[in-house]
Amino acid sequence: MKVCFVVDKFPSLSETFVLDQIEGCLARGIEVGVVCNETTFGKERNIDDPRWRNLPGGVEQWWGALGPLRPSLRRWSGRLWDKASTALDIAFAGKLARYDVIVAHFGNNGLRVARAMKQRRITAPLVTIFHGHDVGAPMHDGTLSRYEVVFQQGALQLPVNGFFRNALIEAGAEADTVAVHHMGVNTEAIGFRGAKQGSDALAMISVCRLTEKKGIEFALRALAAMQAARPEIDWSYTVIGGGELLDAMKQLAAELGISGRVAFLGPRPHAEVKQRLGEAQVFVLPSVRAGDGDLEGIPVALMEAMAAGLTVVSTYHSGIPELVEDGKTGLLAPERDVAALAQKLVWIADNPGACASLAVAARRKVEEDFDSVRLNDAFADTLYRLAATKVAA
Repeated sequence: MKVCFVVDKFPSLSETFVLDQIEGCLARGIEVGVVCNETTFGKERNIDDPRWRNLPGGVEQWWGALGPLRPSLRRWSGRLWDKASTALDIAFAGKLARYDVIVAHFGNNGLRVARAMKQRRITAPLVTIFHGHDVGAPMHDGTLSRYEVVFQQGALQLPVNGFFRNALIEAGAEADTVAVHHMGVNTEAIGFRGAKQGSDALAMISVCRLTEKKGIEFALRALAAMQAARPEIDWSYTVIGGGELLDAMKQLAAELGISGRVAFLGPRPHAEVKQRLGEAQVFVLPSVRAGDGDLEGIPVALMEAMAAGLTVVSTYHSGIPELVEDGKTGLLAPERDVAALAQKLVWIADNPGACASLAVAARRKVEEDFDSVRLNDAFADTLYRLAATKVAA
């Protein structure tokens, strides 16, 4: 069976879930190829693996030799860009026809494939995986119906959480073609050690790209509130990751008077991230709906922290409550509620024994519902089933 993954950039450090899924397919005997807008080989050494350069089906740019023109054309706006890019998508879509199944990550790529299928009569079943911004932004501006052609041409829509599933069905997708498929983590590769609860200082950490939806602003404000209310609590906070808000968050920490306890490390190699997670007790990710509607799916970083034994603190946001149950597998606060978030952090400092119990339950939750080995087994079964429908046709 030959499966094509359609993505924006390949390989991408911010989309390791795609690499995990591809690796899972390869391990199960599936011949994988990639069609993308841009290749990033040699640019991100953390994922510059020979496996991605030497996929059985190869790695191709959708527009072929015209691929480098895409950034220039993208400067156009509105219908002009839409018409030009769609025409080029259709013109270069013949490479998709040789596959048995097409997997598009993110709704925009599903839309491109579906439009090309409609014009080029490509018969491979299309699976579109919806992750976050591709649902949240059109929900925000009332344009979720843009995916009508995806619903019509696609065989299966796989949102990463139940919140998105309901939204797609309300937008017109047939319920029996929409199924939740979580992203996951390899729990066997993540050793559970349990957080060092009860040590002298409360060591907290966030690992994320510093964008609005990650809510790091509210983590900083909650820490300042905790320090004001309970100055006797000794704590430190490490933030790993870059992004457009890095400088603004550094400035905010200084304005709040907590910069001496907060370390912004920027992007770090995976080995160092793993080491620093091992030194922390609490993982903080107070996600929020961004101003443009951008939403989380279910953050993989939360799964990794829970599998490792950290106490996680997050928010009632998008699909996060499908992973974190307040008081049972972690702690949740309402979005943007600084006082409630500060109370959760204080509770952790005061209840190390209870946090140890949370950590055990959190590990079990990830093993049962978010283990990538199990999820990749189910995904491969789905692809084989869909490929059989093409053969039958």
